[in-house]
Amino acid sequence: MKAVFSTSLLLLASTAMAQTFNAADFPPVNAVPPVDTPQMKEWLKDINLADVPKLDLHPGNPPAACPEPAKIPADQCWWTCQQCLGTDIDRCPNAGDWGITFDDGPTLNTVPLLATLKANNIKATFFVMGSNVVRNADVLKQEHAEDHHIASHTWSHFPLTSLSNEQIVAEVKWTEKAVFDITGLRMKYIRPPYGDIDNRVRAVIAKLGYRVVDWTDDAADSKDFALNAGYTEATLNDGVKKMATHLTTWGANPANKGVITLEHDLYNVTVEFAKRLIASTKEAKLKPMTVAQCLGDASPYQTGTTAPKVPGGAKSGGNASTTSPGTAMPSVKSQGSRMSQATGVVIASILAFAALAF
Repeated sequence: MKAVFSTSLLLLASTAMAQTFNAADFPPVNAVPPVDTPQMKEWLKDINLADVPKLDLHPGNPPAACPEPAKIPADQCWWTCQQCLGTDIDRCPNAGDWGITFDDGPTLNTVPLLATLKANNIKATFFVMGSNVVRNADVLKQEHAEDHHIASHTWSHFPLTSLSNEQIVAEVKWTEKAVFDITGLRMKYIRPPYGDIDNRVRAVIAKLGYRVVDWTDDAADSKDFALNAGYTEATLNDGVKKMATHLTTWGANPANKGVITLEHDLYNVTVEFAKRLIASTKEAKLKPMTVAQCLGDASPYQTGTTAPKVPGGAKSGGNASTTSPGTAMPSVKSQGSRMSQATGVVIASILAFAALAF
């Protein structure tokens, strides 16, 4: 009862904080946002990038072939080519916990996945792409309303080691703004596209207040994405069986910590994979949950808002379209521009009661 009460209060608080969402306020979808817009200049004012490690960029989308090991600095800690975890999270600390995650949504294919999760009383972490958030606002609202955990997967899904520091900020902040404007939530967790991250990228992301989440091992990657290029019932079932066997074996070993898996809600076949995997792992000694839950994090979002809009309402000049437009959330003044003092007091009281309830 206490947890339900707390969740309801947090939902009320986030709804009150949400700004009016307008897809036209955002950059073009599926492309790295420009770094010279008025909004980006406002964001960059508050971020000191001077002490970020100076490491070479690595062009390629998806990531290109790795250089010779001798040519990679030892202190780069590049997950893609050195399998270096750094400060990233790759598993749940407690045995039997399964951090179940889905990347690349929200899409219309997410809706039947949400129905399956609801039917099985499962809460998941959705690492969302900003480009899909602005086109499917109603689906994001449904994820939030059904108490799933919303986390970032950047704006355009470009490998972050291929981008400049400022471009990384743009990828993260525009996604952050889209989710905040729709839900009132400021995300705290992020998964870099392709898991492509090194110590330069980590430093930039840390300055934005995020915790990086990878996945436990290669077998915890469903590889469901590849099925969209062509599959049969046999290949789909083989993929599900392979992953289900791995998870069952993992959960049966008390020496193992919990696991974090990687799946996608982008395509119909990836959602079908997830539905079959859930059905195939009901007897496994693993309990599916959000990443925040498996980490014991009772505050799965950052406090405060994203940076304020450009003074005077200037826009980025983007042309993001929306295929699933949602009703605009209540518009309230915030940080001197979008939240009235009275509303701020109410929200503070709600959050205080929620914290006590936890």
